[in-house]
Amino acid sequence: MGSGALVWRAAAYAVAEGRTVDAVVHPRGETVPARARSLERRETDDVNELARFLDQACTDRLVCSTGNPFLFRAPVLDLGLTIVNIHGGPLPGYRGLPVAAAVFAILRAEPEFGVTLHRVDAGIDTGAVVDRRTFPLPAAVTLEELLLQVTKSCHEIFVDNLADLGRAAPPIASTPDGPGEYFGMKRLSGLAEHRDHPAFARATDLGVLEGFYPEYATLFAAAR
Repeated sequence: MGSGALVWRAAAYAVAEGRTVDAVVHPRGETVPARARSLERRETDDVNELARFLDQACTDRLVCSTGNPFLFRAPVLDLGLTIVNIHGGPLPGYRGLPVAAAVFAILRAEPEFGVTLHRVDAGIDTGAVVDRRTFPLPAAVTLEELLLQVTKSCHEIFVDNLADLGRAAPPIASTPDGPGEYFGMKRLSGLAEHRDHPAFARATDLGVLEGFYPEYATLFAAAR
């Protein structure tokens, strides 16, 4: 379940590894790559409207989301499914939108960043952590470079955990650093306050990704 290259790469990889992919759920109107057109698919504006379909289609009772724009709510959360999500940020410190999280990681000169595989609960990126991968952030990293690394790492953590995606989270991994922070569009709406920050230009440099993130490109241009 998800959107963009991450979900289609994950589905294709799972099939290539001999796994059964019951269906792929993606946003309405999204272009489906040729390699995925033979898969069962459902498009939607709200995944929670597909609760009956998920309940019937999910043979192993496991749902994996990656690049996922949807928020899980009842009745999906009441189905007894094991739902895991690959989050483009290190949890619990950087919850919310991966692009927003990456912007503030650069502004804060974080020495490292990362991605997380976690169980989904009723909160937003608050479920127990199953696996976390980190990588160093160069001092001169741009948002473009960081987002490309995040995408690469999200696919890698999926590949490395495919054999046991639904395993229970280690007890010590549930809340190691407190609840963390949430980074959403509201945080980005105040980005102009940071325009004098020495890392502002790098933190808002989408580079070749501008076409993939037009909403963010517009927001960053306004903040400048």
